[in-house]
Amino acid sequence: MITTLPSWYSRRSLSLTLPVLLTLWLNGCATYTPQPLDEQADLIQRPTTLIIDPRTLPLPALRAHPFDPTNGLDMTEVAMIAVINNPDLKAERRKADVARAQLFDAGLLPDPQISASLDHPMGSGPGLTDAYGVGLNYDLISLITHGAQVNAAALAKHQVELDLLWHEWQVAQQARELYVKAVYDADRLRLLIHAQQLYAQRYARSSRAFKNGNLTLDVAGTDLTALLDANTRLNQAQRQQNQTRHDLDALLGLTPDVQLNLVSPGEAGALDADPALLKTLPRRRPDLLALRAGYRSQEARVRQAVLSQFPSLNVGFTRARDTGDVNTIGLGVTLNLPLLNGNRGAIAIQRATRAQLRQEYQARLDQTHGQIDMLEKQNDLIEQQIRRIDANLPELTGMVDKAEHAYDAGNIDALTYLNMQNTLINKQLEKADLEESLWDTHIALDTLLGWTRWEN
Repeated sequence: MITTLPSWYSRRSLSLTLPVLLTLWLNGCATYTPQPLDEQADLIQRPTTLIIDPRTLPLPALRAHPFDPTNGLDMTEVAMIAVINNPDLKAERRKADVARAQLFDAGLLPDPQISASLDHPMGSGPGLTDAYGVGLNYDLISLITHGAQVNAAALAKHQVELDLLWHEWQVAQQARELYVKAVYDADRLRLLIHAQQLYAQRYARSSRAFKNGNLTLDVAGTDLTALLDANTRLNQAQRQQNQTRHDLDALLGLTPDVQLNLVSPGEAGALDADPALLKTLPRRRPDLLALRAGYRSQEARVRQAVLSQFPSLNVGFTRARDTGDVNTIGLGVTLNLPLLNGNRGAIAIQRATRAQLRQEYQARLDQTHGQIDMLEKQNDLIEQQIRRIDANLPELTGMVDKAEHAYDAGNIDALTYLNMQNTLINKQLEKADLEESLWDTHIALDTLLGWTRWEN
């Protein structure tokens, strides 16, 4: 049997207060709304339907470039589509939302704790009544560590945002690399198609002459061998082009059947790597900035762990009545004595993590210096090789033209002519490979330097 409420709190007050408290609590509660997964791909079928405002793009190099896919896509426009529409980047942006929510959570103070009890005497006797107790408690250590906790979460959010920027930067550079590869795949394919057509026409003539008894087997066999080799190389080039096209479409978030109209990037030009860029690298490249933010966040966690070693203090107020109808008001303090644990394990973990992050940052910086030097020397080697090919290619082309006339006139044998023709095709393909490698070197160096002066 429940007795009357204490004298300091009337039934009318309770009937008015409880609905108000319940309403406030319900208003602050979140509601659950299910979000079922899609069962269809959301890839774009036509890049011309994309509307991109360059001013909204996260990378400075993209903001100054107009976007107009109707007249063909250049290197920077392909990078724009990748940054906006890449499926992995869309997921990465949700990670940034999670980090912002974690910062919001870290900024909230813990709720106070309320306790209540009711005791009913088992016996009967004069002066006995139901006993009750009501208490309100709060852990003060959360107030001491709150600033460090919020600072750690804020820096962690900043790190996630910088990691996202670095991922966007890498996707943009990967799009540029695939763009260059797609363009040079098409160039190589045109060379091989032209060679295959020449060999097919030549074998058709030699095959008819052999059947008519006007040509020997060795000549016809040599033409057939050359045609079969040309078919093999053409098939390989077609498979490579198919792979590159699909890789590019997937990176750009387009349907697999999209055929992009890519304009030529032109020549890569001379490499312009300013040594000053290397000195300012830690203050410019997003991944290094992200590692620095992560290190600073860990510094805040170390501070939070150090602050948490102080005794945990829980303060509470109580209002109670015993079965003898004696009413009391009390103040309770709970103190955690740091004699055995003292949060020393957590401090050691956070300090070790900080040392690990420091070394990871230094390793990334050291690795970058070596990679930049390698790319600069590789660029010089590729430029030298292109110059050597350019010096000999015109002469070789002229000699092949003369050899073709001599072969048709029967003045040189088929093997000699085909060897010269193969050499010319191989050198043309080699030059295309070198020009693609030169572009790849420039793009890789742009990535490492965090540089935003892109060429088209």
